Amino acid sequence: MQNIVRIALRTSQLSRRELAQRAGVSASTITRIEQGVMDPTMGTAARILSAAGLQLPDTPAPLCDPAAVRAARSILGGAPAGADDEAWVKTLMRWASPDGAPRPRSLAREAGAAAPPPCRPGAIRFATAWEPLRLFSAAAATRKGWAVSGAPAAARIGASAGAGPVVLYAEEAARLSATVNHTDTGSQDVIVLPFDGFSESGAWNDGGIVWADPIQVIIDCFGLNACVRQAEALTTDWERAA
Repeated sequence: MQNIVRIALRTSQLSRRELAQRAGVSASTITRIEQGVMDPTMGTAARILSAAGLQLPDTPAPLCDPAAVRAARSILGGAPAGADDEAWVKTLMRWASPDGAPRPRSLAREAGAAAPPPCRPGAIRFATAWEPLRLFSAAAATRKGWAVSGAPAAARIGASAGAGPVVLYAEEAARLSATVNHTDTGSQDVIVLPFDGFSESGAWNDGGIVWADPIQVIIDCFGLNACVRQAEALTTDWERAA
């Protein structure tokens, strides 16, 4: 919900004090919501957006916040969370570990569900007849950064092979997508995602194929219905340890 304040401020060009006055709330409330210290009620959220000339959507849209992935990676991988991700760190821990006990598989599952790859900013999804190796060659041919996640990456790090999507992180996502032959009759589902500063981090090169960090692969697979079983297989040890 903290994004509501940021969107309202950016759209309206109002100061925090002006936004608070128009919305009929205190300036401290605006600050606390923006910092993720408190979640506004739906009524307060609606008033804040209304003050900025915006409104809540009539129909709830599926949750898709990449900050959830950043937060999960910081928890599971030990990297420090950014200031903007602290609210998601607390949210994921609350969702995945209601009793306070570590639940890494549940945490990865919640993060994947909160930011499925197909709905992330800049995602390009299409079908193709190209095999994965040809897709990887096309990514390498851009001579820019790239990394593979999704079903083939899950199989590479220990899960059984699956028929789920190939997820390709690419520094030049639009260029890579335009290179691949799109076809409605293709059997290979592909999701191309632009580099976002964290999803591609930790990638490793194995014989010319760049694979995404295993934790990223697991989170991505939990966000893809066709790959959930692969993600569960990869987190069996996590579940036993918990």
